[in-house]
Amino acid sequence: MIYNQKINSVWKKNLNKIFNKNSNSKENQLLFQSINTGKSLELQECLFEDLLPQTLVSIPISRIENTDNVWIACSMLSRVSDITNNLVVLEKEFPLGIVSAKEILKGLLKNPTPYYFHDILVEEIMNRRFYLDTRGARLDKIIEQMRKTKSEFTILQNSKQSFSAVSIREILEVGALCKSNIETSELPSKKIKIFRRDDTIEEIINSLISDDTEFLLLENESLFIDSMTIIEKIAGDLNYLKNCNEFLDFNASIFKLERPKLVPNNLTLSEICQIMLAMKHPYIMTSNQLFTPRRILEILSSGYEK
Repeated sequence: MIYNQKINSVWKKNLNKIFNKNSNSKENQLLFQSINTGKSLELQECLFEDLLPQTLVSIPISRIENTDNVWIACSMLSRVSDITNNLVVLEKEFPLGIVSAKEILKGLLKNPTPYYFHDILVEEIMNRRFYLDTRGARLDKIIEQMRKTKSEFTILQNSKQSFSAVSIREILEVGALCKSNIETSELPSKKIKIFRRDDTIEEIINSLISDDTEFLLLENESLFIDSMTIIEKIAGDLNYLKNCNEFLDFNASIFKLERPKLVPNNLTLSEICQIMLAMKHPYIMTSNQLFTPRRILEILSSGYEK
């Protein structure tokens, strides 16, 4: 009897997988519990108020003035990197653009000198294309927009001069609230770009920004480098390249590389996101794949592309 029950249980589980695989709507596999009503909702039914009502009130934008220098942007990004990956550039209290490590590194390729950090203004390097919405927007539409632009960042306008941010942390909080028991082993793997220790910093930066890549994995080793690793090195040991000539010709050996956190294959999507929320560099590795905030964003938005 016990053996037959086990067979039936396995059979039902496999049957569910078949139905899910044949479904034309991947998002039906992801359910979230509304904080307001307690009901189980699919992501396309969720407003911000259903999942993140307190977060959006308590996490304002990380702001910087358009007349601040690039070194100030580097310093600020280093301090807030566990919360957001973008600074909002303001002029007269209204968003003018955004600055991330990507914009800083792009400018650095053209001008790898101390002058770049101390004399160039953030308005000269900022990205003027950003997404602005309201708290009444549907959560799935915001997430889909973030995936399409490959930017885990959105500005929400609460009032005429009040703004909130949806960034890395909010994406992970949404994933942590997923009630579906989807294990990481069920999710498709993704190809990872690599780098070598003798690659120059110029080659590494080009690899990171050419395809808007989150990180590079060291060849034959479980160590990674990302844009913030480079920014933090410049702002720290290298003192914004003071007395540092030919920076772009240095190789990767000057960086202290981090290792992704290794976790079992049977963790759920929610458990993965909960772990990542406590990490400064939220990269998690299983035996056969690696999860990042952007990977979580892609999983949440899967099924929405028309």
